[in-house]
Amino acid sequence: MLTNKRKAQLIILTTFLSGVIVGASGQYLFSRQSPAKPSGSSPDIIEEMSRAVHFTSEQRTRVEQIVEDTRRQYQDLRTQLRPQFNVIRDASRERIRALLSPEQRTLYDQWNREQDAKREQKAKEEAAKGAK
Repeated sequence: MLTNKRKAQLIILTTFLSGVIVGASGQYLFSRQSPAKPSGSSPDIIEEMSRAVHFTSEQRTRVEQIVEDTRRQYQDLRTQLRPQFNVIRDASRERIRALLSPEQRTLYDQWNREQDAKREQKAKEEAAKGAK
């Protein structure tokens, strides 16, 4: 016969192990899913459009020029708006920092630096992809 203390320990251990199993199973299933298809690149979009609309070679060339011009316009707009987004993001960060203890601020600042580095890397990759 199990004592109440043993029963409580067994329940806690069982709950913990169940959590590990469920978490590991979820991670396994999530990692096995095919990655989300990124938004189509210009060549993919043009190819799909060409198949659907049956462009002539001249039309395809002109459409490629239009799509490239549009991509540049979007990039220019992002560049113009980036400072406004940064002001909003920085104000939000300061509001969050005000809620945190000094130790948490240090961790939060480090986390933000990592996020900024990831964002910068992604922007470089997108710029390189767009230059192709």
